[in-house]
Amino acid sequence: MMKNIDKLRLTLEQYSDRTPQDERLCKLILAICSESPDSSQRRELMDRLLRQLQRIPKLSKSSHPYYYEAVNKTWEWLDKNLHKFHPRRSPIEASLTTWVNAHLRYRIHDLHITKNQKELSLDLDALERSGFYNDYLDGLEVEIERIERQEKQALAWKIVQYIRRDPEQKLRNCYPRNRPDCNCQILVQRLFLQQSPEKIAVIARQLNIKTQTIYSFWKRTGLSKIQGIGRHIAQKNSDFMSG
Repeated sequence: MMKNIDKLRLTLEQYSDRTPQDERLCKLILAICSESPDSSQRRELMDRLLRQLQRIPKLSKSSHPYYYEAVNKTWEWLDKNLHKFHPRRSPIEASLTTWVNAHLRYRIHDLHITKNQKELSLDLDALERSGFYNDYLDGLEVEIERIERQEKQALAWKIVQYIRRDPEQKLRNCYPRNRPDCNCQILVQRLFLQQSPEKIAVIARQLNIKTQTIYSFWKRTGLSKIQGIGRHIAQKNSDFMSG
């Protein structure tokens, strides 16, 4: 038992990004796996982990009719198999979420088959004992990571396209007082979207405006404007994907 805990601890330490959030998650996982399966302390700690997982935005959501049943079965599986968790990237939270999502999506698929085509149902426990199941999850996890990277790239491209077009002129109409030539669209393009991004001091010198003026405007107004647009596009994209 202690040998397995030590191995898990070393693995978690290897992939933790050292943020307080990741360190707390590592301690919680180790605490759960250190308790006996039937202890009340383990149940309390496991409940805490499940509540934390449910608050993670990247936990898979679905309108599938078997989703909530699949979630419950996934929590049961996680309770039995948390000691087998092996992070594959940093931070720990992202790796754990991907691992759980892989099982959750597999459960939805299995429930769908089981309830609609019983003769083709898959015995997950038997697959797990055979070793095939873990190999499947490993492959599925890699595929999920690939899809997530593609989705992030697609989202980033949508945000860039919006900034360049500025269809509602939200960015062009956001600028320091009396300086429309230093508007938010121009700044974000020159600071981030060029092949060779420029520094604020260079932009200030070329526009004959104080560096501190641009810096204060960007920090106080420009950055929050861009972040707001990014969040709005991300939400629209999320609604489209979930729909």
